[in-house]
Amino acid sequence: MRNAWPRVSVNDVPDSWINDNVLPGGLNMKMRSATLLWRVVTIAIAALLASCQSTTPLTWKVPDGVTTMQVNGYPMAYTEVGSGPKVVLVHGVMCDYRCWGTTPSALSGDFRMVAVSLRHFYPEVWDGASGTFSVAQHAKDLAAFIEKLGPPVSLVGHSYGGFVASEVARARPELITKLVLAEASTEYLLPPPSDEQRARKQKFGEATEDALKTRGKDAGLEFAVDTLNGKGAWSRYPASIQSFHRDNAWTMVGAVRDTTQPVATCADFGSLKMPVLLVTGENTAPRYKQFIAAQTKCLPSAKTAVMPNASHGMIGSPAFQPALRDFLK
Repeated sequence: MRNAWPRVSVNDVPDSWINDNVLPGGLNMKMRSATLLWRVVTIAIAALLASCQSTTPLTWKVPDGVTTMQVNGYPMAYTEVGSGPKVVLVHGVMCDYRCWGTTPSALSGDFRMVAVSLRHFYPEVWDGASGTFSVAQHAKDLAAFIEKLGPPVSLVGHSYGGFVASEVARARPELITKLVLAEASTEYLLPPPSDEQRARKQKFGEATEDALKTRGKDAGLEFAVDTLNGKGAWSRYPASIQSFHRDNAWTMVGAVRDTTQPVATCADFGSLKMPVLLVTGENTAPRYKQFIAAQTKCLPSAKTAVMPNASHGMIGSPAFQPALRDFLK
């Protein structure tokens, strides 16, 4: 992202400032010298501002087999396997490229499977204290990533990542051939939250942040996960999922802090022209059922796949990979 300062060019200096007829005699020569000096300074400042990027340095370790791509000044991490039509996988909050499990390798015989990690997710070590965390920023990054990767692609997003994917598909449909939304959290399709709901959300975010800061990641994650999914939910998570969540703990706080919402309507969502598959879990939480119901109402042409005996983590369901393969082929 370039600095917001305006570009300044030597051509922006009016010629009248150094016209021989402006000032008489020696005053004109002094003015000419001063103006030329000003031009030199202007060029130097312009060059500095033009090269000034809000670039995040790569100060964290990138695991073996992971590649980074400079996207809007950020080193976005991703993995890829296979060959054929490109499929980009976008994870949800408290997760990263690893959360797709065996899906990339399982479909690599038919597709070039690319799993990304969004800005501020693992392998970046983020403490929630700096940077930009928003649906808008992540959508902008993802669109730029696809442009560099080489469009068009099929785009698959889960939860928060599904929201981001839907925004890219809505804003840049030429980049996308097919769209898969696995319980995408498209908040704008639901009725506006009440003041009480906003206050609850803010209180939840503040309590999660306080727990992470004062009692450590496990305590903060236990509070957040149990609040959202019922008491004891965190302790029932497999060790691998707990590990992913620890690496991305502060992204939950980032998501709650993001109070911006896309200026969009049901009609905007319904304007998606590419084939769309909506994936949900049979036993998912009521909130996600509301998302699927709203998406189906706004886009009746979308197909729906229900993963049996699964909840919000349905991308790990045995039924997910065959459903995804059938839709993409």
